[in-house]
Amino acid sequence: MKEGDVIGLTKRIFWEFFCNYISGKPLNPGDQNYRKKLTAKEEKIIHYAKARMPKLQKILDLAIDTIQKENPELLKSEYIKQHFSECAITLERRAFNIYLEKEESLFLSIIDEWVSKNAELLKGLNKKFPDTTNFSKEICKHFYPVVQKMEFDSSQTRKARGGKTFEHITEHLLKSIGVSCERPAGEARKILKRIDLVIPDQDTAIKRPDKAYFLSCKRTLRERWKQTIPERKPSWRVFLLTLDENLPENKATEIDALGMIVYVRDELKERTHLQKKEWVRKLSELPQDIMGG
Repeated sequence: MKEGDVIGLTKRIFWEFFCNYISGKPLNPGDQNYRKKLTAKEEKIIHYAKARMPKLQKILDLAIDTIQKENPELLKSEYIKQHFSECAITLERRAFNIYLEKEESLFLSIIDEWVSKNAELLKGLNKKFPDTTNFSKEICKHFYPVVQKMEFDSSQTRKARGGKTFEHITEHLLKSIGVSCERPAGEARKILKRIDLVIPDQDTAIKRPDKAYFLSCKRTLRERWKQTIPERKPSWRVFLLTLDENLPENKATEIDALGMIVYVRDELKERTHLQKKEWVRKLSELPQDIMGG
């Protein structure tokens, strides 16, 4: 093959390799001779590519902008007050889709850079393995550590960003309806620990906690969810907010035992085992509970 054909084929193979890897069905580059460590050159390629990934707030801003252009009514104050759950879910989905698009661009840029830096290697492998099948296996052996590293890092980042994004979305929606709130910072963070948002501000939360609301925002309630929940002090009104699609009986009971109110997706509250649990409320009830309190 010509050099341009080799490069084009390599990029296609690498992209298919990555897509299959993250879906749990990796192309098999061979059961032996996996190179376990990245080279310094590959570490640098990944480092600089990841540094170009937009910050969480930037992605959320893009999500807000696109929704305002497509459906401006959705993010107006009066609509948010009545449909807080729908607005939060829509924003979260849009932000996640934008993140996935940026992640795809990130990985494609890594493929381009890796191929560019390893042109001589590819030419040598093409001469040694002229048929496409064996050539594919050989180049995937060389690229496998990059795929493994990127997918591991990306999966960790997705989880971390998902939780923080919901926190930022809640803050944005509350401020959009005129509710003052802050994310604890500095010394206040040490005192408030696992609290994600305080209403109206951190100074009130610390000095006059009976006049404040304490919010813990969890995109999902995973197996160890209780370890991330703040310790509730007697004068604290702690609300747990989640976008989880499920809330089993045992978790609902545990939340009640912790003395917290939990706000869930509106449709989740309609499930039989949650309907009569007064401490489980619709996310769309949050504005009225706070503003009317």
